[in-house]
Amino acid sequence: MRSMTLELSAEIDDTLNMIACARGISKAEAMRRAFALLKLAYEERQKGDGSSIGFVRRKADNSLEALGVVTGI
Repeated sequence: MRSMTLELSAEIDDTLNMIACARGISKAEAMRRAFALLKLAYEERQKGDGSSIGFVRRKADNSLEALGVVTGI
């Protein structure tokens, strides 16, 4: 596996630590998962078919509520 060195702001590092602790995973695994999401968003954007990546919440009545869309990737 390849490795790399990153410089992170204190805010990003704190958030990364929080996510890793909450999930019971390493910071490296949290970063791998983040890059996997970035890759998915990038690939969908490249299709040029109007696809977008978004976040939804399932409501009590099982309908979905859009929370946000990722653009500009």
